[in-house]
Amino acid sequence: MSAVAHNPQALTDPARLRALASIDFDNPALRTQLDRITGRTAARTGLPVSLVTLVFDTAQMIAGSTGLDGSWITASGGSPVEWAFCAGTVTTGQPYLLPDTRSSEHATNPLVTIDGVASYAGVPITIAGQTVGAHCIIGVTAHPFTADQIDELHNGAAEINALLQQFSDLP
Repeated sequence: MSAVAHNPQALTDPARLRALASIDFDNPALRTQLDRITGRTAARTGLPVSLVTLVFDTAQMIAGSTGLDGSWITASGGSPVEWAFCAGTVTTGQPYLLPDTRSSEHATNPLVTIDGVASYAGVPITIAGQTVGAHCIIGVTAHPFTADQIDELHNGAAEINALLQQFSDLP
């Protein structure tokens, strides 16, 4: 996990919420491209799940994904923000690493206890200087993340940042 402190107020920051609201996240072309990026990230990192999330004040929305086919989270389009590991990325503004969720403060999270999320690594996604979500990878076993895996997340996040800007009405 990151050594930086969480700032829960970041989730309700009006400038951050305006940046989120500017994104045309229902655009099928955006969703297709985000799914492509997550597919590439999963393949290159060797982990089964990769996501692009947008983290609102009360919920996390899955904007792009690989590896969640047929799951309840895909059907619902996200999860409560209280369950969202990506909220840790947003509230720190830094990469958030959980190599073993079962030995973390998230051990009782339903995503761990019911869905079997055993490891998580996420890096920030930004638009207009605001951290709006995360690009992450998820494992079903505890996993010590490598520098190459984190670099791959950063590379994908840079592409996602540019893509979200294209699908935003912000200058």
